[in-house]
Amino acid sequence: KLLCELVVKGMQEKKAENIQVIELKTIKNAVSDYFVVCSGTSDNHADAIADSVEDMVFDNTGSWPWHSEGRNNKEWILIDYVD
Repeated sequence: KLLCELVVKGMQEKKAENIQVIELKTIKNAVSDYFVVCSGTSDNHADAIADSVEDMVFDNTGSWPWHSEGRNNKEWILIDYVD
């Protein structure tokens, strides 16, 4: 739950739009407890949001993402944390 809250806070720091938290904990065999999704207004905005999320989580937990992709095209960016 803390990780989810930090991701949302990182998104809010950069004015992400349409932030949605999808809780999957009650779904049998779900690959994640939460999906947190948002929108940015440009590729630079998406990149700034991703940086903010990574910094927020690292500053509060000392953890970097387990996996990240999509930064080259910046049409979408996936940041995957494992705890």
